[in-house]
Amino acid sequence: MGRRVRHLCVPLLLLAAYSCPAADLLTSKTNPPPPTSSSREVPFRLFRGYVVVVQGSLGELAGRQLLVDTGSSPTIIDYSVAHRLRLPFRPAQLSQVNREAKARSVILPNLTLGPIDAKYLPVLVADLSFIQRQLGIHIDAVVGLDVLSPRSFSIDYQSRKIIFGQLPISTDSVPFETQPPLITIKANVQGRDLRLLVDTGASGLMLFRERNNLNLPVTSAQRSDNISGMFTREQVEVSDLRVGNLYRHKQTAYLVESPDNIARDFDGIAGISALGIKQIAFDFEHGILSWK
Repeated sequence: MGRRVRHLCVPLLLLAAYSCPAADLLTSKTNPPPPTSSSREVPFRLFRGYVVVVQGSLGELAGRQLLVDTGSSPTIIDYSVAHRLRLPFRPAQLSQVNREAKARSVILPNLTLGPIDAKYLPVLVADLSFIQRQLGIHIDAVVGLDVLSPRSFSIDYQSRKIIFGQLPISTDSVPFETQPPLITIKANVQGRDLRLLVDTGASGLMLFRERNNLNLPVTSAQRSDNISGMFTREQVEVSDLRVGNLYRHKQTAYLVESPDNIARDFDGIAGISALGIKQIAFDFEHGILSWK
């Protein structure tokens, strides 16, 4: 049966299951040209204004659809990929924002994304079909910081490119509070200093109820979906949010329940789209997050 592997993993995939018209689900329907392994710039498709999907290779399977999620580690592949590659399973534990779940893990022979060529990569295996239900596109893998963090990179949401290596110059930056496998930064929410996970796969500002006694009136409750299934989040409004020089007035946020083992590491999740950021850069050499 093999040893049970416990992974530090917080895939927050598509936490906001908004009731969007079908036309709004696909921000981009044009397939970008597939990147080569030597390409420093990797084009991507953008869904719902924040979900980044690129093309890459998983083992011998080329042209796979990879969702880039800085709030995940380790990387997750779909069951269909593991079966096609005939990879042997072993049991694992998956920790998520709302609960823990049993999972399986495999060793992926290689993963190629632009200039990244990761070999013999331990990954989780899960049913990613819920992403297809929300986006209308099959996702073969969710690529996390275990794959991305060896190289500094930026995500340009306007040109729709991930750029590895040289980073854009920006005066707006904050230091990492924690290093990979998960990146957190310090933020101030209504006068309280909080540590937030930087997550390109989340749609908004999520605050863990257990760590944030803000006594805010709930304006609505919504059902959202991730690998573990459905869960409830409550919409609130915070009077102000500060991250470095960035200031947001009357910021929408969501309260969610979270297990103690997750909530003790950080106080919530910062979805990039919620902050109005058009370009974000992860400088792993200097431990700095910057944006425009």
